[in-house]
Order: sequence, then structure tokens, then C-alpha cells
Amino acid sequence: MEIRKGEIINFIGSWGSGLGFLVIQDSETEEIEQVPCDNGPTVRALENCFGNVITPDHTANGNGYNDKEIFWSMGELGFVLGGFTPVEDASPELIEAYENQKTLIKKGG
Repeated sequence: MEIRKGEIINFIGSWGSGLGFLVIQDSETEEIEQVPCDNGPTVRALENCFGNVITPDHTANGNGYNDKEIFWSMGELGFVLGGFTPVEDASPELIEAYENQKTLIKKGG
């Protein structure tokens, strides 16, 4: 599993749809990616992590999550977002795994 780090730029999805996209700017490459995700669970996770996300009319309020830095990875099959953790809530083990992974990539491993 590859651990990535980036800043949330936006969330694209609509209430009642199954698929959404978390738009993330990669911390290493600065590339912007639209990461496919399960719409409802992702919005609820954003709300739980950052608050001020779910509006009364069930839309995602960008003020709650935009510009937040996260560690994230794709799901087991690599098709949709597997999960994310706000950088400020990351465990020492997660940070160490991310740093070790970067070192391996730089060494060509």
C-alpha cells in the first residue's frame, strides 16, 4: 500500500450519488489528482475529521475541508480512496511509514 500526502483542494459529488472525487494536490509532485471515492462515506469522514462540512441541505461545505493536509491511500484494489488521516492526527507510525517509503523511492527501491 502506497501512502500519499497532500492537500485537499475540493470535493466533487452530489447528494445521493454513489461516486465522488476528492481533489488532492500531492505534497511531493504538486500534481492535482481527482481521487475517486464513495460519496456518502467520504463526506461523513470529512465531517468527522474537520467539522463544518455537511450543510443542512446535505451538500459538502468546502470551508470545512479545503486546504487541509492529509495522508491518504487507495483501497485494496486501487480503484477508490481507501482512507485518509489528517496530518495533525497522524500517528508516529504512520509518519514513519510515509518517510521510510519516500526514502525507498529516492533510492530506487
